[in-house]
Amino acid sequence: MVAKVKKQRRSFIVIFSAIVLCACLAISLISKVNAINDKKEEIAAVESVRAEMEAENKAYYDKINDGDKDEYVEEIARDKLGYVMPGERVYQDVSVND
Repeated sequence: MVAKVKKQRRSFIVIFSAIVLCACLAISLISKVNAINDKKEEIAAVESVRAEMEAENKAYYDKINDGDKDEYVEEIARDKLGYVMPGERVYQDVSVND
């Protein structure tokens, strides 16, 4: 009789332990799947930005190789570097209407 109770108690402990282990594994699996999905979204966003940058680079490459090199260099010098032609005056509108 005592042996039968001990056997049932061991059996219950083993089954309970197995259930707890399965629950832990399921929670771990769900968290890993969520992490994978988040990374896939990040990859899609980065690939989108990469495609935009490649298109922009192609546009620059085409501009340079189509013979508009001098105009392109002048545009960059004026817009990004703030250069002006000799004797040229640049006026800036200081009345900003925000």
